[in-house]
This record gives sequence, C-alpha cells and structure tokens, in this order.
Amino acid sequence: MQLGDCWFDRERGLLTQQSCNEPWHLPRAELQVLSLLVEHQGKLVSKHVLKTGDGEHPPLTDTSLARAVFMIRSFLGPQYEGLIETVKGQGYLLHHSHGQRVKSFQYPGLQSWPWWSVLLVFGFMLAFTVFYLNRIDHSVPTEPLMSTELPLASGQHVRLHLYANSKTNNTLLFELGERLGQGLIACGSSDWSEVYSSLSHDKQVLNITMRGDKLGQSVIRNLKISDFRRPKEFIDVKWLLEVGICG
Repeated sequence: MQLGDCWFDRERGLLTQQSCNEPWHLPRAELQVLSLLVEHQGKLVSKHVLKTGDGEHPPLTDTSLARAVFMIRSFLGPQYEGLIETVKGQGYLLHHSHGQRVKSFQYPGLQSWPWWSVLLVFGFMLAFTVFYLNRIDHSVPTEPLMSTELPLASGQHVRLHLYANSKTNNTLLFELGERLGQGLIACGSSDWSEVYSSLSHDKQVLNITMRGDKLGQSVIRNLKISDFRRPKEFIDVKWLLEVGICG
C-alpha cells in the first residue's frame, strides 16, 4: 500500500522508502500500529485499540505507542508525516495520501514589484532573521521529540516529554522514557503533572525536570543522573524507590 513516498508491505512487515529504495523491517510495535491505522484508514483509531492489537501479544504502553507513531512519521519524512494525525486524548487517524502536496507560499503581486523594492524587502527579512537567530538559545530544543500522556490509577494524567537535539540515534532516550513512564504509572497517584527528560550530548547524564502542585503550591524538582557504564541503565526499580519519583 502506498503511503506518501513509501510502500507498506504488511505481510512482510516492510516499509520501503521508494525514492532511495530503503527498506525498514518494522519492529512489533510499529508494525502493529501501522497495520491497524491502514486497516481503518480515514477513521479514528483509539489508543486502546492500537495498544491492544490482536490480543496475541502483551499490550503496548502509552510510551511505546507514542514512540511507534513518532518512528513511523520520521520514516515517512517531513512531507508526509502529517498523514498520521494525532487526535488529542483519543487516538490517531491515517489520512489518504492521494492529493498530498508540499505547501508553498507566494507573496501576492510580488512579480509586479520593482526589482529594487524586492531586494529591499528580502534584505530586511535576512537582517531580521540573523538578528533573531543570534538572540535565541540554540542549546535547548523548543519542541519535544515525543510527548505522551500517562494515565494513573487515581484518574490523574501525567504528561511525559522527551527532548533531544536530533531526531536520530535516540534509542537510549526512548528506553529511558519507557522505564520512567512505567515508574510513574506504578505510583497510582502523583504530585507531578508534567515530566521533562533529556540526555546530555555525550549520553552520560540524564536530566529530569518534574513540575506539579503540592499543598496548593507549584513545585519543581530537578534530577541529574550520571552513568558511565556500558551498557548504560540510569533508571531501575531501586533508583525509582530511592528518589521517590511519585512526589
């Protein structure tokens, strides 16, 4: 089945980028999610259905589901990642790929402007762009690599956000996000409503920031965990108990 510039072979579990003939053997989570989205193309598929699948395997966690959708979108590429729409709090919807176009913007009447005025406008835009880029902080990504909502037994929901400077080579961050998410869900209830996590550039320090409300007061807690071992673990059950991750 054609999905943007990719061909999906469900039987073989392959998603192939046709422009460069690059195949991707889909892991179980990605294959399960994409198969269900394709089966119900054009319709909303709930998170519960996507996580449960055919019932022959353990259900996916919220973090695993969000990661699978992120990985599929990344492989589809920037032009077609919008084929999978997030319906907040409900699930995901796979749009039909026909008629997809790269959006472009044209300034109305630009062709009729005198050449010197066009140069003046673009010169101003270039100067403003350089000024803006020099003012912003490039060390902190403004958009999360992945966000997912974790349901707790108390009825609360904690939003977990993973940040990275690149969209590639983030396997360790996803694994740590999975463990952190499982630890938060096991709390049953928590003082935290938002949790942010990122790895240092050399992947030796895990940064966690938690925001929430305690006794009517806004609270923030920052954690930094170093791990110089190979393979790295950072988070385990013992650590979660020691730091009191629930609040």
